[in-house]
Amino acid sequence: MDYTTVIGLEVHVQLATNSKLFCRCSTQFGAEPNTQTCPVCIGMPGTLPVMNRAAYQLALRTAVALDCDIPEFTKWDRK
Repeated sequence: MDYTTVIGLEVHVQLATNSKLFCRCSTQFGAEPNTQTCPVCIGMPGTLPVMNRAAYQLALRTAVALDCDIPEFTKWDRK
């Protein structure tokens, strides 16, 4: 049998965006606890997240800088 090595890399970084990854809530540092939330970011049933365009563009820019293959179709799931 011939095997092909496939290596995946998962990176966790704090992005300098004005809103959260899946909603438009602020990311202002130092705000009171639970004041920058909405039904989307707390995962309430029936809400649909929308990807933060600036975060997506930063991810694409990083992928290009690292010479990664970028698929034409991408899919993401919220945990």
